[in-house]
Amino acid sequence: MSEANTPYDERQMRRLPVDVEHLGVRVVVPLLAVAALVLTLMLGPVLLAALNLEETAASSLLLPLAILAAIGAAMLADRLLKRYWPSGREVLVDDNWLVLRDRKNPERVLRWDGRVNLLTWRFSVPRRGRVPKGYLCLAMQLLQDEQQVTLYTFYDPKKFDQVEEGEAFTPLVSRRALQEDRLNLRVAGQQRRLLQAEDERWQNGAELQPEDFVELWRLVCRQTVVKG
Repeated sequence: MSEANTPYDERQMRRLPVDVEHLGVRVVVPLLAVAALVLTLMLGPVLLAALNLEETAASSLLLPLAILAAIGAAMLADRLLKRYWPSGREVLVDDNWLVLRDRKNPERVLRWDGRVNLLTWRFSVPRRGRVPKGYLCLAMQLLQDEQQVTLYTFYDPKKFDQVEEGEAFTPLVSRRALQEDRLNLRVAGQQRRLLQAEDERWQNGAELQPEDFVELWRLVCRQTVVKG
């Protein structure tokens, strides 16, 4: 959508990157680390020989040097790729609008002066991966008319008590607990809605950096929304 056809002025809006650790970054970073390791193992003996080190000393230094090169390459690549290789999605936000842009799909636009329905939930990450085990997934789904935006982040549980109105993020129960009728009718109905929203997050949710998510959440708390 061209700027001339938008009801908002994106020049005045805050841009929040989405999915900074997208698949491309997760693939390229380890490849560059392996390349740095191999190159150091290949070229390291020449460098160490130029320093006139004894063969035994040079051999003992080669592997640690290669490991350091791989770690350094991974850290540098991770920082640069996240900054200069966007995922193709972003959130634009100000006191009047929230826009989710996606180069592969039509953008989704919410206006804060209209009715916005809100669902919020959280759960602990069960397995290790790029997200540390035990971190919290904080998620919110905003719905206005036919426009739906689902946003989330992974957050350090030690800092969760600093999140404004953090109690609004309802703990998500397991599907097994719901199927076994362990919950009363009101809670069960709420959890069904949250589990449907979680399915949407898994499929189409937009991941924000923790600090961006918290800042956006503060804005949401100031707006007129209807909490589900």
